[in-house]
Amino acid sequence: MSNAAGSTNVVWQVTVTNVIDVTKDLLLIYNTNSLDSSNVWYYYMQHRPMISNANVLGIGCVTNEITTTADFTNQIRNPVVTWLNANPTKRPQYVILFLDISSRINDGGPSPSSVSYNLSTNVSGWSPFITHINMNGTNDCRAYIDKLEFIGTNYSPGKLIISASAGAYGNTNYVLDGIRHGTGYVGGENFSGDGYVVSSATNGLLASGVSANAILFSDGLEIISNSVAYNLPHPTGTTNVAGYICWGAHSSLGAAYATNGAVQWHGNSGWWIIETVESFNGQRVDPGQGTFMKWCSPNAFGGTNYSNTPVGAVTYVEEPKLAGVNDSTKYFGLWAAGRNFAICAWNSRNTPYFQAVGDPLIIR
Repeated sequence: MSNAAGSTNVVWQVTVTNVIDVTKDLLLIYNTNSLDSSNVWYYYMQHRPMISNANVLGIGCVTNEITTTADFTNQIRNPVVTWLNANPTKRPQYVILFLDISSRINDGGPSPSSVSYNLSTNVSGWSPFITHINMNGTNDCRAYIDKLEFIGTNYSPGKLIISASAGAYGNTNYVLDGIRHGTGYVGGENFSGDGYVVSSATNGLLASGVSANAILFSDGLEIISNSVAYNLPHPTGTTNVAGYICWGAHSSLGAAYATNGAVQWHGNSGWWIIETVESFNGQRVDPGQGTFMKWCSPNAFGGTNYSNTPVGAVTYVEEPKLAGVNDSTKYFGLWAAGRNFAICAWNSRNTPYFQAVGDPLIIR
């Protein structure tokens, strides 16, 4: 994670209301070249509440994580444009890309980016909120959809915009872990002056009416002196989690904090969003950091059978640099204020390497 400046931000207006007509406002895209992709899409259609009338587009594209600019244009963008031209009265505000649709565009040159960013910005007159349901294989994707079905059925019945807290689920607490590498770490791993990346989340939460007692904020520098690491205790055992941010592998948590028992949630902690200050947490091949693949594992965050996995994650498919990390003030503040996940994610975006993972139409 470099400290250098990132790309300029695009302002995504927070004007979309929670009144959504899926026949016009939602487009589901799966890869016809992948049985796994079509299976996950079909499972979503069958199990995600209130979604059966959504628009569907099957495209034949490569199944690799990385695609080229030419293949993105020909296999992803152009079929979408063709669909839009064939449906002139429909400009879906929300799009979901399913498993085995590429997430990264990289020709080996100086300007890689994410598929969702390019699709959102390269079609004239259309700027949708795009998210992915592309966890590690069909089992993880189906488990995620099962969570949508369970919460929708038990806490938000008959609602397209699924909310756990509306049914008194009790996900009330935010864990802001600002403990990070300081002096002594090699490779530029000194984030001494960068505590604002995490601490600023408190501003958005407080402005949205979250009680200070519901915000667990930890801050501090872990240093290496005389080749000896001085590690600080991280907040690792919170109950009723609604949101979590940390420095992950850029701290003593290491790269496997989600699955090795280092961080364990308790109570009502199955409906929450995550952000980490890790450069490649949106990549599918393990980059030696925390990733959305690990966060959505069966035993993640001390849970069993996916009980403690997040329902929304903001990630990066390439190095975003610190200025490209999602704005935690907006991300968590909008979530606490009752905005849906897609709006929270896209309005906090600061880089073209951005990827949002999760159902767009969920709220706290």
